[in-house]
Amino acid sequence: MKFRTNISILDQYSSSNISKIAFFLLGIILLSVSSKVSIPFYPVPMTFQTFVVYFIAASMGMIGFYSTLSYVILGLIGLPIFAAGGGIGYVMSPTFGFLYGMILASLAIAYFSKALFNKSILKISLVVFTGALIIFTCGIIHLAGFIGIEKAIIAGLMPFIYSELLKIGLAIFAVYLLIKKN
Repeated sequence: MKFRTNISILDQYSSSNISKIAFFLLGIILLSVSSKVSIPFYPVPMTFQTFVVYFIAASMGMIGFYSTLSYVILGLIGLPIFAAGGGIGYVMSPTFGFLYGMILASLAIAYFSKALFNKSILKISLVVFTGALIIFTCGIIHLAGFIGIEKAIIAGLMPFIYSELLKIGLAIFAVYLLIKKN
C-alpha cells in the first residue's frame, strides 16, 4: 500500500466507520487510564496523558482530537476521569490550563499531521514539539493566574522537562513506526 500524505495514519489502515468509532472510544479510554497513572507533584501531577495526546492526535488525526475533546467534556460533566477527579469545578483548578492545552494541541497535531505527513521524522518531530509547546504554554499561563508566572514555570514546567522529552520521543518513535510499516 502506498502511503498517502493527505490523510491520517488511521485512515491508512482503516476506512470503516465502526473501526473509527472504536478508535475514538479507545482514545478516550487511553486518556482516562493515563490520567490515573501519575506521580504526585504540587500543583501539577505528572501523568502519561501528554504522550497519549501526542500519539492519538498524530496517528488518528481528527479522531484523536475528538477523543481528547470528548475526554475533557466527559470529565467536566462529572465523570471522575481527570487526575484529581472531575466536574465543572475543575475549570477553577490550577491544572485546568493543561487540559484545555491538550485540546488545542491535539487539534494542531491532527491538522498538521494530516497536511504534512510523509515519512519524514523531522516533520513528525516538529508537529509533536508544537503540540507540547501549546500544552505547556496554556498550562503555565493558567497556573500563573494562581501562583504567579515565575512560580508557574518552576512548578509547572521545570520538574517535567526530562520526562516530557521522553514522552515526546516515545510518541515520535511510535508514530514513525506506524508510518514506516507502510
